Amino acid sequence: MFESLKRRLAEALELPKEIVLDLPVVTVIGNEEAFLANHKGVLEYATHGVRIKTTLGEFKIVGSDLVLKEINAENIVIIGKIEGVTLC
Repeated sequence: MFESLKRRLAEALELPKEIVLDLPVVTVIGNEEAFLANHKGVLEYATHGVRIKTTLGEFKIVGSDLVLKEINAENIVIIGKIEGVTLC
């Protein structure tokens, strides 16, 4: 019920839902870079896959030669050859 109130408030005030509801935002640029905002931490990291915890579940990024280019409290940037992104 509280989530529904927050969602309606965000819509009424025209605030970004990803901020008000703490939703993850994923941007993939070609097959070379993935940007994930509003994460809750890295669960697993390997050059062939990265698992990231979010409020919606786990995002899994698979590919080859993956590198965590940047990681801070809000954002993660992964570079390499990205073959897929899934939400589990």
